[in-house]
Amino acid sequence: MDNYRNDRCNCKGIQEMKNIIKFIVFIMYTIYIFFVSDFRLLAILFLLNFLIAIYLKINLKKMIYNLIILFPFIMFTGIINIIFDSLIAGILISIRIVICYNVTYVFSKTMTVSELANTIKNLCCPLKLFKINTENIGIMVSISICMIPVFKSELYSVIQAMKSKGKMMRISSITIIMKPILISVLKKTNEIEKTLVAKGYECE
Repeated sequence: MDNYRNDRCNCKGIQEMKNIIKFIVFIMYTIYIFFVSDFRLLAILFLLNFLIAIYLKINLKKMIYNLIILFPFIMFTGIINIIFDSLIAGILISIRIVICYNVTYVFSKTMTVSELANTIKNLCCPLKLFKINTENIGIMVSISICMIPVFKSELYSVIQAMKSKGKMMRISSITIIMKPILISVLKKTNEIEKTLVAKGYECE
């Protein structure tokens, strides 16, 4: 019985270490993407992400569909960079966002929300020396991830509503798009806060 418990603890420890390494590689890779300015290298990274997704048997249709939903945000960011910097800068930032999204999507399919929250909590363990509650950090990460589907759903609804009214996507449309999304996210956050308080968590 003791051997079984020890083996189980060892397996859990190994899995946690794998998750920590995976998360660190993900963060470093994502940061690296924003330092790449070579279009050929970005094309290779883009292709590599899809090959990894295929290898992990991730639903490519869903990944591309979610990317299409984010297209107005990508387009807006690209246009802003073109206006305030240059055409090349606008194209580069758009490609980087697409690649980062693909990387994040693939990463999210290799780790559950609870595993990610636990990984970040473990990485933040040194903060306990400064009397910072790492448990709360894990909870905040979980809540942030839970907000992504809400944001995506609201974004899709607003875009569809604009299309049905025959309105074109413009830079000025960003305010119209973001207002209902932020209201919905804030409402959901408030609901989660009430649930956590009811369960005995201190929301500061």
